[in-house]
Amino acid sequence: MRTYVEFMSRSFRSHAIYRLQYFLGLFNSILTIFIGAAIWDAVYGGRQIFEGITREEMITYSVLGMIMRAMLSMNEFVIDHKVHTGEIAADLLRPVRFLDYIFSIVLGEVLYNIWTKVLPVLILAFLIFDLVVPEQTVFIVLFVVSLVLSYFVLYSFNLIVWLSAFWVHHTWSIVTIKNALILLLSGAVIPLWFMPDWMADILAWLPFKAIYFTPLSIYLGKATLHEIWSLYIGQVLWIAVLLTIGCLIWRKAQYKLVIQGG
Repeated sequence: MRTYVEFMSRSFRSHAIYRLQYFLGLFNSILTIFIGAAIWDAVYGGRQIFEGITREEMITYSVLGMIMRAMLSMNEFVIDHKVHTGEIAADLLRPVRFLDYIFSIVLGEVLYNIWTKVLPVLILAFLIFDLVVPEQTVFIVLFVVSLVLSYFVLYSFNLIVWLSAFWVHHTWSIVTIKNALILLLSGAVIPLWFMPDWMADILAWLPFKAIYFTPLSIYLGKATLHEIWSLYIGQVLWIAVLLTIGCLIWRKAQYKLVIQGG
């Protein structure tokens, strides 16, 4: 366990070295939330409520969604790089589990994002925008729990895509398509409330909404306590399914690597 904590710590420190990258990332996050809030403010126009969602709730949804995107951003090409440079061979010789090693690296990056981007941007957003705060503190706690689960859903889904590096020459195109699908179908940009009923019904059976829409709807109090438990179960089930698929692909990937090496 201590070994993986050290990997996570190194990942955190490696990102902290590049000060210019930090300030550019912070500026990008601040600019993004202002643009998102301005867009939804224009969409609402003079109306205070649309489809049962108030203007303040929608701006809160947009701002928190973009902050979540900054927090959950990951190095999409860590496995791709290791496969193409041959580092994967040395990694497999280490007395550590490769998938746990990758998780430690990615988690270190997420913790760096929380400390350097999320916290300052979140404080700034609450100072500038009239963001909705749940009347009951319990919904904030429930939101944080769902947010943690959403991270595992996203990571599990990403892992499946990243492992495709063992079969394709470059994963850039696959990763780009995957990110576009997540932005469109997870509610990160457009909430499922504003989507056609037939599309919302389809997305209810897919893992995407468990990444952004579920925690944000919990924060805004759009789900009852009974519904929240059902949403939690849905997130946990998707984590189990996606991780199982990822582990099966990883077994195939090791065999693929041995064949190439032979």
